[in-house]
Amino acid sequence: MRLLLNNIEDAVDQKYLITKSLKNQAPAGTVIHIMGAQTESDGVTVKYRVTSTGQDYTAKFADLKQFSKWASADNFVARYQENLTANEIRKYIKVRNNSFMASGGIPVIAGIVIAWVLMIVATVTKILTWWQLLIGGVCLSVIIYFGVTTFYKRRRSKVMSQIYNKVSAAWEGGGVVLR
Repeated sequence: MRLLLNNIEDAVDQKYLITKSLKNQAPAGTVIHIMGAQTESDGVTVKYRVTSTGQDYTAKFADLKQFSKWASADNFVARYQENLTANEIRKYIKVRNNSFMASGGIPVIAGIVIAWVLMIVATVTKILTWWQLLIGGVCLSVIIYFGVTTFYKRRRSKVMSQIYNKVSAAWEGGGVVLR
């Protein structure tokens, strides 16, 4: 879930996780601290510091929406970034920011189209009747949808569990194991 900003000044003194790389800026997966922000006539200017290195940057965005696509408030990564590698943070960003299309939408649509084309070809060649086409097409569509979405949900749960287990293992006195 994203934090909705009404004003860029609300982001000042907050930690954000960069989710999209921009030219001449800190790379995606970097935790930043917003030092200052202001709205200008031609957009939004943000001054920030990379928390791990202390480097200062200034970024300019056309509007608040563009800033929100570039960085999002994330207390989990900000708190535990020293326990996570850059690759794990990238995986976390990828599974956390999934839309329908990014989390299996394209394979679902392609699978359903292929299933219906095969069913229509079987009907045209007189292998199936029209009612078998409808029943088979609907059943295959439902199976494909639930199969692909289950696969992507399990993948997301596996990645999140691995990250949480790694962070938990770094706690003093042992950790909690998620399965």
